[in-house]
Formats: sequence, C-alpha cells, structure tokens
Amino acid sequence: MGLIRNIFWIAFFLAATFAFIVLFEHGPSNFAENAKKEAVQIPVIFGMKAKVDPKKDAKKL
Repeated sequence: MGLIRNIFWIAFFLAATFAFIVLFEHGPSNFAENAKKEAVQIPVIFGMKAKVDPKKDAKKL
C-alpha cells in the first residue's frame, strides 16, 4: 500500500510542477494550448528528441 501511495504522490508532484511551469511562463489565458506547447518540449529537455519549433509541433497535437 505504501508503494501505491508513493507512486500517486510522485505523479501528483509531476503534474502540479508541469501546471506551475505552464502558468508561470505563459499565464492563465489559453492554458490548454500553452500546455500543448510545453508538452512538446518535454522530450527536448530530457534529450530524447532534437530541438523542435513549438509553434509548428503544437498544431500536430
């Protein structure tokens, strides 16, 4: 039971951190579109993908 609780808290922390980053960088207006732009950048941050243009790739989502 402790393992499930820890997994939940880690997932919650990651989701809250992502939401905070979107709000801090883009503001509260048009949150869904800005979250898509930030989600495209996640693989770039971890080096899984070459740098991309968020304006072009956000339209694909």
